[in-house]
Amino acid sequence: MFYLVRIVLKTFLALFPKGKHRKQAIGLAAIATIVPLSQLFVIRIFSNLILDGKDLPFETLVVNFVMFLSLFGVSHIATYWQKTYRVKVFNEALSSRPGTRSKMSESWDWALTFETNNLLHTFTQILVLGTFFVVVNWQSGLVNVLLILTTMVIIKYMFIKQTATQEAFALAQRNKEPVTAFAKVAARIKSAELGTLVANAAFVISLSALLIFSLQGALGPADAVMLFLGFRMQNNNLGQTSGSLMRFARAKTLSENGNKGKPVKTDDEDELG
Repeated sequence: MFYLVRIVLKTFLALFPKGKHRKQAIGLAAIATIVPLSQLFVIRIFSNLILDGKDLPFETLVVNFVMFLSLFGVSHIATYWQKTYRVKVFNEALSSRPGTRSKMSESWDWALTFETNNLLHTFTQILVLGTFFVVVNWQSGLVNVLLILTTMVIIKYMFIKQTATQEAFALAQRNKEPVTAFAKVAARIKSAELGTLVANAAFVISLSALLIFSLQGALGPADAVMLFLGFRMQNNNLGQTSGSLMRFARAKTLSENGNKGKPVKTDDEDELG
């Protein structure tokens, strides 16, 4: 996982030089990381209201209900603002870069920026959520951490292979050797879906461990429900990471080739972003 984080972070630093654009991008990534935690607290509050609501004092019930509605609303508004405002930040950051680029290179720069940003806050989310799960229940949390590391190791090797594949496609294009759109898209989709399949397998194992520890009385019903939905959220992150890394490999390869003054024409540009 550290290998992937290093590559993504290096690309992020290149796309966002020191200054306000980097600070804004980091701030947006922080918001995207905090939102899942707030959603887990919403789930925890809701589970507690369902399971123990009839036994709670009226004042406590009202406070929990207000907290539930507030966190639910704020988290969704923050997500909307983060996803829309980042387009403005990306535009300003890319426009400030020196030199001229072809329209094709600019398109791949945009694709690379989006995937880099997505991966940056996804990696942070995985770290924060993994730590949070250990705090809630260390047994199932540690099992989850081991599954995350195993999944990321497998995805890393697929990413390395996909990068080599995309570089081979780019070289073939420069040498005017025919490469079908099917070959390019199929290679990327296959790797992305295989990573998602591995993440789903890890999710099943983590749920099995959670069920065992829950039956043993290691955690309460509300925490068990929260961890179940939290593991599901994390599984989505891992699946999205797999697909995003394969798109990142493609965009990075084509962006670098284009910015070297050797634009590589592709016939699957409708998939940008």
